[in-house]
Amino acid sequence: MNKNDFLQNKSEKEKKSTLEFYKKSLEKKKLKLSTLKKDLLKISNNYSEKFLQIEKRLQKKVNNTYYFSLEKNILSMLPVIDSIDSTENVLNNFNYENSDIYIFLKKIQKNFSSFFLKYNISVINSINIPFDPNLHQAISIDFSKKYNNNYISNIIQKGYLLRNRLLRPALVSVSKIK
Repeated sequence: MNKNDFLQNKSEKEKKSTLEFYKKSLEKKKLKLSTLKKDLLKISNNYSEKFLQIEKRLQKKVNNTYYFSLEKNILSMLPVIDSIDSTENVLNNFNYENSDIYIFLKKIQKNFSSFFLKYNISVINSINIPFDPNLHQAISIDFSKKYNNNYISNIIQKGYLLRNRLLRPALVSVSKIK
């Protein structure tokens, strides 16, 4: 082996060594890049989840505020609705069903019914159903034996539900068999 061959071989060996070094370095950097990508993806997913949680919480607060406001306004309207119902009953008792005032009251009641439908408000006014303390407030007892024991025999004042949440219980008479 001559001197040139030795130098050429050495340079070939150095080249291979340098090449191996760069390959290993490249592999390490690829691995690090892959790890960083995974970490970044985890962080991104974590922030996305947190953002969704915050968005849900805010939406829930907005809905609660909306329904609280709606509930408050509906509760303030209930005495007016009760007065309209009472007036209708009086007009029925005196046979004024064909009067202008009665027809006008019916139109107002129809408007309230549309409003109730729009905002998912249910009226509690059924008789001959079992007494439910979650929906009814008993204020009198009926011993007439027309209804089964512990059934609603008369609605004294209508109750209301807003999206299945009680706004006001119905005031009722409950049947009692001696």
